[in-house]
Amino acid sequence: MKRITAFTSHEKFSWIQAIGASLGLIVASFFLPGGDDLYRYYIPFDEGCLNCGFVPYFAQWFLFPLRLLPDYPLAWPVWTILSVVLFMALAYFTGVNPFLFMISFPLLGQIWLGQIDVLVCSGMVIFLLAKNPYWRGVGIILALTKPQLTALPLVFAFLLESPGLSWKLFVAPILVFLASLAVYGVTWPVDWISNSLKGLPEHVWRLAGKDIWKFGVFLLPIPFLIKDQRKRFEAGLLVSALATPFFGVYSYVIFLLIDVRGWWVVLSYVWLLGFFWLQESAMRFAWILPFTMLAWLLYEEFKPHNVENLVQQDGPR
Repeated sequence: MKRITAFTSHEKFSWIQAIGASLGLIVASFFLPGGDDLYRYYIPFDEGCLNCGFVPYFAQWFLFPLRLLPDYPLAWPVWTILSVVLFMALAYFTGVNPFLFMISFPLLGQIWLGQIDVLVCSGMVIFLLAKNPYWRGVGIILALTKPQLTALPLVFAFLLESPGLSWKLFVAPILVFLASLAVYGVTWPVDWISNSLKGLPEHVWRLAGKDIWKFGVFLLPIPFLIKDQRKRFEAGLLVSALATPFFGVYSYVIFLLIDVRGWWVVLSYVWLLGFFWLQESAMRFAWILPFTMLAWLLYEEFKPHNVENLVQQDGPR
């Protein structure tokens, strides 16, 4: 992943298409009845209902823009504008095809529901791309706005960090955690986990994770097989999507922001083939996307010519 410094003609066309798709999403938000999660969970959470959003309490500090949103029904369109602009900026920095990313089903889910994964994605991109370890620590905090998505990938990524940098990465997270204990009380982590386990409502967007995680847990060792930090982090995200019952389909945007291809965008919609029989419940088959992406990542990592290169590098001299 690297920041784009010069656009080819093909990339320029992709950005023109992405801008068109983004404008379409923004215009639609002014006329369609969306933003349910924004109105039901995140705005009340930011306004003081700590048990409403099911995210760690310190996330309230980073969701302060929600307090500035206009009242219903304009809050969702304004949040859509902010989310779309930031997602486009993140796509610029990661170098993925912005049009493919913006038309993927998980991205549409993010916008339709009024989700806040754009904050998690921002932290992930800062962690992966920033050079300054202290800024990368800030990225960790943002990424942990939804720890069920990023905790495991971060652990896998830390295993490749040089010992001299490790303590610097944790300065910002430790300071924020200590501040949160002072503001919300020393028992807030327990209260948050307890509330999330007991009160988190059933959601069709989490059916895929609920169905597959019992099998996905056996995939947890896979990231240890990958040496490259970015690929290990990506593998960690994909494994988390398959091994975590709380990983919503709309959160698949996180790994699509690292790498997106045309046929993966198509796969993100494959569950719709079962819609006529199962209606929304067909979304339980959406796990085919992270499973296929993980299989492809492993294929590229261990395909024959890569193995041959390793043998030549490690063979007799």
